[in-house]
Amino acid sequence: MDSFHPSSIPTISIISSHSISKKTTRCLATLFPVRPPTASSVLAVAIVAKSAVASKAITIAEIVKRRISAQGEAWFQYTKLEGVVVELKAPRNSEKEGKGKNKDQKGSRVGRIGEKGIRMEEEEDMDGDDPFEVLKEKTPQKKRKVPLLTIYISRSPIPELAKLYSEQSGGPAGPAQE
Repeated sequence: MDSFHPSSIPTISIISSHSISKKTTRCLATLFPVRPPTASSVLAVAIVAKSAVASKAITIAEIVKRRISAQGEAWFQYTKLEGVVVELKAPRNSEKEGKGKNKDQKGSRVGRIGEKGIRMEEEEDMDGDDPFEVLKEKTPQKKRKVPLLTIYISRSPIPELAKLYSEQSGGPAGPAQE
């Protein structure tokens, strides 16, 4: 295991629409493959989630650890918390296109006072650009740093991850939780 790198661990990303049971099954399939692993491979999985769905990732990790223990195996967990920069989505326009106050005003009536104080109405055709139209220039995207949670779960200890992050372990063959 000289050339181990955390990026070699299969990653399972979690978003709000994902099913907990499907992701749990996928994690267990990665940790308990049908074919026996080679001597140099590490049976581990990385569960990755942004802060908004961190609770779902933690739930999946806890279920996976319970299932590993139920099979009489030890588990090892390494937790990484980091910040990543994401671009925020532009706000949605609340008015539908063409129905706003300043959109598509062809044929509007304009009143004016003519000779002898008589009020006259004329049709005014506004074919030109709307002077109040929102400019569609390139505005810089807003960026924000959000927390990213990565939970590594393995069936064997990984010293490289233990040096970088704290280690928790459990199950019949492993030591008690630290």
